[in-house]
Amino acid sequence: MALLPWTARAEAEDAGVPADGGVEIGIASWYGPDFQGRRTSDGEVYDKEKLTAAHRTLPFGTYLLVRNLDNGSSVVVRVNDRGPFAKNRLIDLSEAAARIIGMVPTGTARVAIAPIPAEEALAWKGGSLDGAGVGAGVGAGGSASVRASPNASPAAPIATAPSPSRVRIQVASYASEANAKATVERLAASGMGASIERAGDYFRVVFPDLSPEDSRLIAQRLEGLGYRGLAITTITTLGGE
Repeated sequence: MALLPWTARAEAEDAGVPADGGVEIGIASWYGPDFQGRRTSDGEVYDKEKLTAAHRTLPFGTYLLVRNLDNGSSVVVRVNDRGPFAKNRLIDLSEAAARIIGMVPTGTARVAIAPIPAEEALAWKGGSLDGAGVGAGVGAGGSASVRASPNASPAAPIATAPSPSRVRIQVASYASEANAKATVERLAASGMGASIERAGDYFRVVFPDLSPEDSRLIAQRLEGLGYRGLAITTITTLGGE
Protein backbone atom coordinates (compact mmCIF):
# COMPACT_ATOMS: atom_id res chain seq x y z
CA MET A 1 0.00 0.00 0.00
CA ALA A 2 1.47 3.37 -0.95
CA LEU A 3 1.11 5.69 2.01
CA LEU A 4 0.83 9.45 1.78
CA PRO A 5 3.75 11.17 3.59
CA TRP A 6 2.76 12.71 6.93
CA THR A 7 3.46 16.25 5.70
CA ALA A 8 1.18 15.75 2.71
CA ARG A 9 -1.52 14.31 4.96
CA ALA A 10 -1.45 17.41 7.12
CA GLU A 11 -1.67 19.60 4.03
CA ALA A 12 -4.61 17.53 2.78
CA GLU A 13 -6.35 17.99 6.12
CA ASP A 14 -5.79 21.75 6.11
CA ALA A 15 -7.13 21.96 2.57
CA GLY A 16 -10.16 19.85 3.41
CA VAL A 17 -9.13 17.17 0.91
CA PRO A 18 -9.75 13.54 1.93
CA ALA A 19 -6.44 11.76 2.57
CA ASP A 20 -5.71 8.70 0.43
CA GLY A 21 -3.54 5.60 0.84
CA GLY A 22 -5.63 4.20 3.71
CA VAL A 23 -4.93 7.23 5.95
CA GLU A 24 -7.59 8.53 8.35
CA ILE A 25 -7.40 11.79 10.28
CA GLY A 26 -9.48 12.48 13.33
CA ILE A 27 -9.65 12.58 17.13
CA ALA A 28 -8.17 9.85 19.31
CA SER A 29 -9.13 9.12 22.90
CA TRP A 30 -7.83 6.48 25.33
CA TYR A 31 -9.27 3.81 27.58
CA GLY A 32 -9.88 4.82 31.18
CA PRO A 33 -8.68 2.69 34.11
CA ASP A 34 -12.08 1.01 34.53
CA PHE A 35 -11.46 -1.06 31.38
CA GLN A 36 -8.41 -2.87 32.78
CA GLY A 37 -8.97 -6.64 32.73
CA ARG A 38 -12.16 -6.56 30.66
CA ARG A 39 -12.60 -8.56 27.47
CA THR A 40 -12.07 -6.77 24.17
CA SER A 41 -14.21 -7.48 21.10
CA ASP A 42 -11.76 -10.09 19.79
CA GLY A 43 -11.78 -11.96 23.11
CA GLU A 44 -8.49 -10.70 24.51
CA VAL A 45 -8.22 -9.34 28.02
CA TYR A 46 -7.50 -5.60 27.88
CA ASP A 47 -4.10 -4.72 29.29
CA LYS A 48 -3.43 -1.00 29.62
CA GLU A 49 0.32 -1.57 29.19
CA LYS A 50 -0.01 -3.22 25.76
CA LEU A 51 -0.03 -1.23 22.52
CA THR A 52 -3.57 -1.91 21.33
CA ALA A 53 -6.52 0.08 20.03
CA ALA A 54 -10.20 0.05 19.17
CA HIS A 55 -11.45 0.95 15.69
CA ARG A 56 -14.96 0.68 14.33
CA THR A 57 -14.26 -1.22 11.09
CA LEU A 58 -10.63 -2.32 10.61
CA PRO A 59 -10.01 -6.08 10.94
CA PHE A 60 -8.72 -7.40 14.24
CA GLY A 61 -4.96 -7.78 14.11
CA THR A 62 -4.43 -4.75 11.85
CA TYR A 63 -1.32 -2.79 12.79
CA LEU A 64 -1.67 0.99 12.71
CA LEU A 65 0.90 3.73 12.74
CA VAL A 66 -0.67 6.49 14.84
CA ARG A 67 0.79 10.00 14.78
CA ASN A 68 -0.19 12.77 17.15
CA LEU A 69 -0.55 15.76 14.82
CA ASP A 70 -0.25 18.18 17.74
CA ASN A 71 3.26 17.13 18.81
CA GLY A 72 4.59 14.78 16.10
CA SER A 73 4.93 11.71 18.37
CA SER A 74 4.14 8.29 16.88
CA VAL A 75 3.26 4.82 18.09
CA VAL A 76 2.32 1.51 16.47
CA VAL A 77 -0.75 -0.30 17.82
CA ARG A 78 -2.72 -3.45 17.03
CA VAL A 79 -6.50 -3.38 16.63
CA ASN A 80 -8.19 -5.79 19.04
CA ASP A 81 -11.42 -4.00 19.94
CA ARG A 82 -14.39 -2.18 18.47
CA GLY A 83 -15.07 1.49 19.10
CA PRO A 84 -14.86 4.26 19.97
CA PHE A 85 -18.56 4.87 20.38
CA ALA A 86 -18.32 8.51 21.38
CA LYS A 87 -19.38 10.88 18.62
CA ASN A 88 -16.63 12.28 16.38
CA ARG A 89 -13.90 9.97 17.70
CA LEU A 90 -11.69 7.99 15.30
CA ILE A 91 -9.78 5.58 17.55
CA ASP A 92 -9.41 4.55 21.19
CA LEU A 93 -5.84 3.85 22.34
CA SER A 94 -4.59 1.84 25.27
CA GLU A 95 -3.14 3.85 28.13
CA ALA A 96 0.41 2.82 27.17
CA ALA A 97 -0.06 3.97 23.56
CA ALA A 98 -1.64 7.24 24.70
CA ARG A 99 1.26 7.82 27.06
CA ILE A 100 3.84 7.33 24.30
CA ILE A 101 2.28 10.01 22.10
CA GLY A 102 1.70 12.39 24.98
CA MET A 103 -2.09 12.48 25.10
CA VAL A 104 -2.79 11.15 28.60
CA PRO A 105 -3.00 14.60 30.22
CA THR A 106 -5.30 16.01 27.52
CA GLY A 107 -7.47 12.91 27.08
CA THR A 108 -7.74 13.41 23.32
CA ALA A 109 -5.51 14.40 20.42
CA ARG A 110 -5.69 15.02 16.68
CA VAL A 111 -4.13 12.00 14.99
CA ALA A 112 -3.43 10.50 11.60
CA ILE A 113 -3.59 6.70 11.40
CA ALA A 114 -2.42 4.40 8.62
CA PRO A 115 -2.31 0.59 8.36
CA ILE A 116 1.21 -0.85 8.11
CA PRO A 117 2.43 -4.40 7.37
CA ALA A 118 3.08 -6.70 10.31
CA GLU A 119 6.78 -6.88 9.53
CA GLU A 120 7.10 -3.10 9.65
CA ALA A 121 5.27 -3.10 12.97
CA LEU A 122 7.88 -5.56 14.26
CA ALA A 123 10.61 -3.17 13.14
CA TRP A 124 9.03 -0.37 15.18
CA LYS A 125 8.90 -2.68 18.20
CA GLY A 126 12.49 -3.84 17.88
CA GLY A 127 12.75 -6.86 15.61
CA SER A 128 13.29 -7.88 12.00
CA LEU A 129 11.94 -11.03 10.42
CA ASP A 130 15.28 -12.40 9.27
CA GLY A 131 16.80 -12.09 12.72
CA ALA A 132 19.12 -9.31 11.58
CA GLY A 133 18.04 -6.80 14.19
CA VAL A 134 21.55 -6.84 15.66
CA GLY A 135 24.61 -7.53 13.58
CA ALA A 136 28.06 -6.38 12.61
CA GLY A 137 29.81 -5.65 9.37
CA VAL A 138 33.57 -5.54 8.95
CA GLY A 139 35.20 -3.44 6.27
CA ALA A 140 38.37 -4.49 4.50
CA GLY A 141 41.27 -4.17 6.89
CA GLY A 142 38.95 -2.95 9.65
CA SER A 143 37.22 -4.04 12.81
CA ALA A 144 33.63 -3.62 13.95
CA SER A 145 31.82 -2.93 17.18
CA VAL A 146 28.04 -3.27 17.61
CA ARG A 147 25.48 -1.55 19.81
CA ALA A 148 22.69 -4.04 20.51
CA SER A 149 19.08 -3.31 21.42
CA PRO A 150 18.46 -2.14 25.00
CA ASN A 151 17.34 -5.61 26.19
CA ALA A 152 20.33 -7.46 24.83
CA SER A 153 23.28 -8.51 26.96
CA PRO A 154 26.24 -6.16 26.48
CA ALA A 155 28.93 -7.52 24.22
CA ALA A 156 32.55 -7.49 25.26
CA PRO A 157 34.30 -4.39 23.91
CA ILE A 158 36.56 -4.81 20.91
CA ALA A 159 39.82 -2.93 21.28
CA THR A 160 40.96 -0.94 18.28
CA ALA A 161 43.74 1.52 17.70
CA PRO A 162 42.64 5.14 17.40
CA SER A 163 41.90 5.80 13.73
CA PRO A 164 39.18 7.32 11.52
CA SER A 165 35.84 5.50 11.60
CA ARG A 166 32.48 5.54 9.87
CA VAL A 167 29.17 4.26 11.17
CA ARG A 168 26.41 2.22 9.51
CA ILE A 169 22.89 2.11 10.96
CA GLN A 170 20.43 -0.58 9.89
CA VAL A 171 16.89 0.51 10.73
CA ALA A 172 14.94 -2.56 9.63
CA SER A 173 14.96 -5.54 7.28
CA TYR A 174 12.00 -6.69 5.18
CA ALA A 175 11.07 -9.54 2.88
CA SER A 176 9.04 -7.04 0.85
CA GLU A 177 10.73 -4.27 -1.14
CA ALA A 178 7.50 -2.24 -1.00
CA ASN A 179 7.60 -2.25 2.80
CA ALA A 180 11.21 -1.12 2.78
CA LYS A 181 10.31 1.72 0.40
CA ALA A 182 7.41 2.74 2.68
CA THR A 183 9.82 3.03 5.60
CA VAL A 184 12.23 5.12 3.53
CA GLU A 185 9.33 7.42 2.60
CA ARG A 186 8.35 7.85 6.25
CA LEU A 187 11.91 8.66 7.22
CA ALA A 188 12.14 11.13 4.34
CA ALA A 189 9.01 12.86 5.66
CA SER A 190 10.94 13.34 8.92
CA GLY A 191 13.92 14.80 7.08
CA MET A 192 16.13 11.71 7.06
CA GLY A 193 17.53 10.19 3.87
CA ALA A 194 17.84 6.42 4.27
CA SER A 195 18.84 3.89 1.58
CA ILE A 196 17.74 0.38 0.67
CA GLU A 197 20.30 -2.45 0.42
CA ARG A 198 19.47 -5.83 -1.08
CA ALA A 199 20.75 -8.77 1.00
CA GLY A 200 19.64 -12.09 -0.50
CA ASP A 201 15.86 -12.20 -0.22
CA TYR A 202 15.70 -9.21 2.12
CA PHE A 203 15.64 -5.45 1.72
CA ARG A 204 17.40 -3.50 4.43
CA VAL A 205 16.74 0.13 5.27
CA VAL A 206 20.09 1.66 6.20
CA PHE A 207 22.13 4.78 6.72
CA PRO A 208 25.30 3.26 5.24
CA ASP A 209 27.96 5.90 5.85
CA LEU A 210 27.76 8.32 8.76
CA SER A 211 30.25 10.14 10.90
CA PRO A 212 30.18 9.13 14.60
CA GLU A 213 28.63 12.50 15.47
CA ASP A 214 25.91 12.23 12.81
CA SER A 215 25.21 8.62 13.75
CA ARG A 216 24.42 9.60 17.33
CA LEU A 217 21.98 12.25 16.16
CA ILE A 218 20.31 9.91 13.64
CA ALA A 219 20.02 7.12 16.24
CA GLN A 220 18.37 9.50 18.71
CA ARG A 221 15.88 10.69 16.09
CA LEU A 222 15.06 7.11 15.03
CA GLU A 223 14.47 6.03 18.60
CA GLY A 224 12.30 9.10 19.11
CA LEU A 225 10.18 7.97 16.15
CA GLY A 226 9.72 4.53 17.72
CA TYR A 227 12.34 2.45 15.91
CA ARG A 228 14.01 0.03 18.32
CA GLY A 229 16.74 -2.60 17.99
CA LEU A 230 18.89 -0.56 15.61
CA ALA A 231 21.93 -2.40 14.26
CA ILE A 232 24.73 0.14 14.65
CA THR A 233 28.08 -0.85 13.21
CA THR A 234 31.29 1.15 13.60
CA ILE A 235 33.80 0.42 10.85
CA THR A 236 37.33 1.46 11.63
CA THR A 237 39.76 1.78 8.75
CA LEU A 238 43.30 1.06 9.79
CA GLY A 239 45.97 3.57 8.83
CA GLY A 240 43.34 6.23 8.09
CA GLU A 241 42.59 4.83 4.64
